[in-house]
Amino acid sequence: MADTPCPVAFFDIGNTLARVRVSPDGRDITDLTPFPDVPEVLAALRGRGVRLGVLSDRGPIPADRVDTALDRAGLLTFFEKPLIRYGPKNSTLVFEQAAAAAAADTPGSGPRLLFVGEDAAERAFARSAGFLVAPHPSLAQRVLDGTAPLRFLRVRVPQRGAGSDWRAMLREQPLVPLHLAGNGGSPQAVEVYAVADAATALALDDLGFSVDRLGEADEPLTADLYLLRDDRRAENGFGSAAGNATGLFGGNGSAGRVLSSTEEGLLVAIPAGQSLENFHFGGARHGHHLKLLASPALLAPGVDGRSPTGAGPAAAQADLAAAGLPAPELSAAERNLLVRHITAEQLGRDVARYSGSERSPGEPAIDSRHILHPGNASAVRALVEDLTAIGGGRLTVGTQRFVHEGRPLESVEAVLPGTGAAGVVLVTAHMDSTGARQAGYRAPIDPAPGADDDGSGVAGVLGALRAVMALADADHAHRREIRFVFFNAEEHGLVGSRAYAGEQARLGTDIRAVFQMDMIGFDTVAPSAFELHAGFSLSPTVQSRSRTIADLIAALAPQVSPGLPAPQIFAGTDGQGDPAEGRSDHYSFQLHGYPACLASEDFFAGPGPAAPAPEPNPNYHLPADRTVNAGYAADIARATAAAAWLTVSR
Repeated sequence: MADTPCPVAFFDIGNTLARVRVSPDGRDITDLTPFPDVPEVLAALRGRGVRLGVLSDRGPIPADRVDTALDRAGLLTFFEKPLIRYGPKNSTLVFEQAAAAAAADTPGSGPRLLFVGEDAAERAFARSAGFLVAPHPSLAQRVLDGTAPLRFLRVRVPQRGAGSDWRAMLREQPLVPLHLAGNGGSPQAVEVYAVADAATALALDDLGFSVDRLGEADEPLTADLYLLRDDRRAENGFGSAAGNATGLFGGNGSAGRVLSSTEEGLLVAIPAGQSLENFHFGGARHGHHLKLLASPALLAPGVDGRSPTGAGPAAAQADLAAAGLPAPELSAAERNLLVRHITAEQLGRDVARYSGSERSPGEPAIDSRHILHPGNASAVRALVEDLTAIGGGRLTVGTQRFVHEGRPLESVEAVLPGTGAAGVVLVTAHMDSTGARQAGYRAPIDPAPGADDDGSGVAGVLGALRAVMALADADHAHRREIRFVFFNAEEHGLVGSRAYAGEQARLGTDIRAVFQMDMIGFDTVAPSAFELHAGFSLSPTVQSRSRTIADLIAALAPQVSPGLPAPQIFAGTDGQGDPAEGRSDHYSFQLHGYPACLASEDFFAGPGPAAPAPEPNPNYHLPADRTVNAGYAADIARATAAAAWLTVSR
């Protein structure tokens, strides 16, 4: 009787095996750092007789450069050379080629094949080519064993277990967390959304967790899970029948996509081949989608407050406030440089460049940054060019590639290394846009200038970078590393920032503060107002540390932007919660235990019943979002940059 051929497992590289950074010209890998658990997973598979290969899209990067990066990272030795295959995974072709390579030295019917990758669309093509598929390396062996199908799970921590180390219990199980959510608004009542097999679900039952099996067996293999917030339902109250579910999912055969409903909205499984573009709720407010991405770091020890206690000036600011002492002071030279390099004129030019009203010679206008529009890639190239020019050789500029709905996308990053102090500070915005509120909007071809959302934030981060470079050039010491990051696919559910934050948490990066700017440019009614959002209901520790960042911006604003009023601070401590919690990229970091704050225009009602009425931008998510109040946006950007500078320099 012939021996059974050894199974063959092929792995994607970026976001599956390792953090990958690509050079500004897109033709080399500048960093490939394996996730800490990956070598152990690969060794265990090989120890059980599984042959290992690579199946990844290298784009314009030469194959030998990818091999070199894998070798430097200590991963190349795990893979058999004939089983390393590179190519686009937007059809079955590369999977069929990989299958042929695996069967070349195997007589008979050939081995069982497995593809492990983070994107559901790519997994669907692999499945069509006869592969088994797994959404994460830690589930590879379970899929090969074939003992039970994978399921989406909602795991509730019971009240009696709130004081236990339930994260450690879950880490012992072969499951991959996707998201953490509150249950009833209490940090002690937590729901964990995850992917695991049916046997693991039974083990969780035995441990005393409450486990809901969501959707169909093996649905996670080729579908992504989203939270679609139904703001119209929430605003009209219980019993009003004003929600969007029937209108969007009723009568068109897609009702089965809805797996569950919560107070926040609907949990929807969107299969490969369909796009979130097809599911847009009427009456939706800012940040109404959330893609639930695999992130083992959500269960890491200390994720409810990763940043070291007492570290950095944010904690020092809290100590000063508690003692009733004056806020930290910028020097006159620092104030002057911040004012000189973050101006209404320059910010207006940047917004015009990234919203299409101005163009660089020889380049098309960026009249949309939507991820389905060619302008998105143009915006990536423009950001790389601008960051490289501003840095003058002192910044490490590159992109983080990830795949969403089968489409390769890039977030853009510029890093200024620190000079000795521990910790990293981030200044961020999202770079994509949408016009989805326009009836009949066609994302691949229609304009979505997004001047305010979030061209204003992009311009604010560029201004902050210019100011920081000027401060560093003037011999004002920056002690900590500072990164300027532009996240892609925010409008599709915080996808780029979830990928980035999850990656950093898995690598154990010590992020001390995240300063996010999202929609800082709409202000037409006097007196002006702006908002700082720090609320995070799942962790009082993370919320408190995020509040110190907001307090720091508020304390420094009068020194560099005296025309701004005191901000409306949403701290999440008034019993009403923070309306922006979960709705912009700062939330991706809070979920992973990092302190983060969102600066925005006066978009939300509150805080508190006595607050004046908000002034939301009427052109939000419309092609008419073409202008900003550049002076107002520069004031917010300057205050945010001042707080970021103080955090890296003190």
